[in-house]
Amino acid sequence: MTETMGFSDILGRRVRLGSWEDQKVSTYRRIIECSEAGDWDGARDLAAYFVDEAAVCWKLYRQWLADLEGFLRDEGTSETDLDAIRARLDELTVMPDGSAFDTHAEWERFNALIGEVIAAVDARDASSVRERLDEAKEVWRRTHDRDVDKTYCYMSETAARYGDDAIPRMYERVLLPLFAWRYEKFDIDKHPWDEGLETLLYVSCEAMRGHLVGPERTGDFELAEYADRFELEFDPCGSGGRTLRGDPIEGTPARMEPPYEWRVSEEERDWNHYQKGVCLYCSHCIILMEHMPMDRFGYPVRVVDPPVYGAVDDSGAPPKCKWTMYKDPTAAPEEAYTRSGRTKPSEFGSRAHGAVDLPDPTVFRMPGSG
Repeated sequence: MTETMGFSDILGRRVRLGSWEDQKVSTYRRIIECSEAGDWDGARDLAAYFVDEAAVCWKLYRQWLADLEGFLRDEGTSETDLDAIRARLDELTVMPDGSAFDTHAEWERFNALIGEVIAAVDARDASSVRERLDEAKEVWRRTHDRDVDKTYCYMSETAARYGDDAIPRMYERVLLPLFAWRYEKFDIDKHPWDEGLETLLYVSCEAMRGHLVGPERTGDFELAEYADRFELEFDPCGSGGRTLRGDPIEGTPARMEPPYEWRVSEEERDWNHYQKGVCLYCSHCIILMEHMPMDRFGYPVRVVDPPVYGAVDDSGAPPKCKWTMYKDPTAAPEEAYTRSGRTKPSEFGSRAHGAVDLPDPTVFRMPGSG
């Protein structure tokens, strides 16, 4: 490991080093800075790690797409209808040159380009590092965004066919493996919260860099520390936020508009904070980060303020998405509970809430098994 990269005992793998203030700067930007400064070891390690960040998202979508389609099938969607959905998605996710989108081929292309970035680093050629990295980043962005479009189409089909009340059932199918695998680390009855909070911040920063958040889609975001909390803001998030705003890089509209015409929440429910217009993708953050830990531990691990389709702030700009993580998770305000249809408890931790052990996600349903 170099001064740029280190090993996290908490996560059991390599992570980027640096303060939380540094973590909000994209790995893409850090690779360029290292190469231009002649820190070739740092640039090399960060280029390899850029794949790690992207892989978090790419592998997640392999699971989600299989399980979202499986949910539709189990709810009664016919194979004929599923074939029609896939055919429509093939039309809507073509590459900019008009060719068919193949996520596996694009993923291989991205990895090959990162290999060229590393070769340029080894040749001490900062100009070629930048050129190859820009190409690799764009390949990953196009791949990521088309996978997001596919997941959103299945979510929209779920709501259109079975109503908004099917969304929590859909997410129980999709998210429970992830919760069972990762979120037990945030139970204060099992792990001290200082350890849990560090883990939470690491994976938050890493995942959002991987989603290529931000207006330039480089993975840069805002992070502020206060006496009692951390706040992360995304302008936009590379998944739900782009879905609501559209894609200025490729010149495509919000996915609620033609030719997509996919749905947002149409009923006021706890999973959308009793708001119409919440992106169905964004609602997974509310369910996974607020509802599931509230019901199991008594507190949210992140308080989520998602954007709403068509909303603008005081300046006329679309609102950012915000995550808030409290240094004491039991200090989340009452409002965070009421808007999720819950009441803040007086006791916290899984034991106080009678939480039963979660099944092993590799036994009760292999993620991505459909």
